[in-house]
Amino acid sequence: MEITVPSLLRIKPNALFRIGKYLRKEGFFKVALFYGEGIKDLFGNQLTISFASSEISVVFEENVSSNDVDIILKKSFSLPDKIDAIVAIGGGKVIDVSKYIAFILQLPVIAMPTSISNDGFASPGASLVVNGRRKSLKAQIPYGVIIDTEIISKSPKAFTMSGIGDLLSKYTAIYDWKLAYRVVHENVNDFAVLISKNAVESMVNYNIKNIENLEFLRLICGCLVMSGIAMAVSGSSRPASGSEHLISHAYDMVAQKPVLHGIQVGIATYIISEVQNNPEKEVIKSVLRETGFFDYVASNPLIRTDFIKAVNLAPTIKNNYYTILSEKENIDTLLTFIEHDDICKSVLK
Repeated sequence: MEITVPSLLRIKPNALFRIGKYLRKEGFFKVALFYGEGIKDLFGNQLTISFASSEISVVFEENVSSNDVDIILKKSFSLPDKIDAIVAIGGGKVIDVSKYIAFILQLPVIAMPTSISNDGFASPGASLVVNGRRKSLKAQIPYGVIIDTEIISKSPKAFTMSGIGDLLSKYTAIYDWKLAYRVVHENVNDFAVLISKNAVESMVNYNIKNIENLEFLRLICGCLVMSGIAMAVSGSSRPASGSEHLISHAYDMVAQKPVLHGIQVGIATYIISEVQNNPEKEVIKSVLRETGFFDYVASNPLIRTDFIKAVNLAPTIKNNYYTILSEKENIDTLLTFIEHDDICKSVLK
C-alpha cells in the first residue's frame, strides 16, 4: 500500500509572508488560490506580495462559500489548464473543498489553515454536502501544510479550544478501534495507532498548557498534522475518530445551534472516557481543566436535551462501525453519568 504524507511542513510565526518562497522551492509557479469567506480581506495583500516576490502566478482565484459536491465538481472542471498546485487559505470548508478538487484533478494542494479547530486540514478526507446531507469523502491529503502561528494566536479562542478537544479524542478513538478488534475482529493498524497516540501525548506532556503561548500553539498544530497522517496511514478515520465523533455528528443533526466540532467532541470525549473506563480518563479530565476548556464550554454550554438525543442517535450514524456505544447498556451508563456528574451539569444546560 502506497502512503502519501505531506512533503512541505512549515509551522512558524509569519509563515504567510514566505508562502511564495515555499511554493517556488517546490516548483509550483502557477497556482489556483481559494480563500475562505472573509479571508481575502484579511490576508489578500500579503499573499499578493509574497507571490509576486517569488514570481508565482495566480491563474485562478475564488472565495469559497459552498461545500456542495455538485458545485465543487463543476468548479473543478472549469479551472484553467496547466495549474501546478492548489492553495487553500482559511477554515475547514475551503480546505476541504480544495482537497476534493485536488483529488479530482490529481493536483497537489497546499493547506494554510487560519485556525486549528480540528485535524481535518491535514487529513485525506473532506466533509462535504451530498444531496443535502454532510458526508465524509475521500480527498487529497495536502502536499504541504503551512501554518502561521501569529495568525493562529489571533483567531477566536473557541477555535483553539476546539482543536484541543479534537486532539484529546484520539484516546477514546483508539480505545474504540481496539474494542472493535476484540469484538468484531476489525483490523487495527498498529503504526497508525502509534502515530495518533504520540500526537496527543506530545500535547499532554507539554508543561505549559496556555493557549496564548506561541510554542504551545505550535505544538498543537504539529500534533493535529500527525493525527491527519495517522488517518492516511490507516486508510480510515479510525485512529482519530470513534464514539465521541459519532455523538458530535449526531449533535450537528439534532441541535438547533450546533457549535464547533471539536468543542462537541471534547465534551463527548470526557464522557465517553468515563464509560470506557479509559486508562487515560484522568489525563483527559486534567487537560480539559488545565487548558480552560471546561470553563470555556461552561460559559457557552451545549444544550443538554439535544446532547442526550445525540447520544441515542450516535450508534446509527455509521453502518458497521463498532464502538462502545454499540451496546445498549453502555448508552444507559453514559446517560446516568451525564445526569449525576458535576462537570456535565456545568457544560450541558
